[in-house]
Amino acid sequence: MLPRMTTPLPADKNPQGEGTPPACILEWIGKSVYIACSVGMGIYLLSLPWRRFWENNYLLYLYPQIRPVVANPFFKGFVLGLGITDILIGIHEVVAYIKSFGRQHHFFQ
Repeated sequence: MLPRMTTPLPADKNPQGEGTPPACILEWIGKSVYIACSVGMGIYLLSLPWRRFWENNYLLYLYPQIRPVVANPFFKGFVLGLGITDILIGIHEVVAYIKSFGRQHHFFQ
């Protein structure tokens, strides 16, 4: 006679039957942190080239030969573009998550 096979516990249950956080909550937390970091870094990069710190900092005192590059308006525009790109990535992730949530749960149809 074959030994009796038992069904494994679901991944979100421990042997005592207490639930661990479901994967969707952990996914939501991870996405939220990613979006917050992306938008936060974008806002920081948008404002950084126009702060007093941009042209008067310790790094430029140590290496004065990079001052013309940092003071160049095209380089400031490049940093501004990176900030805009970061913000757009954050917005794209929010929209993609809402669309995937709506498809999974049929709330937004």
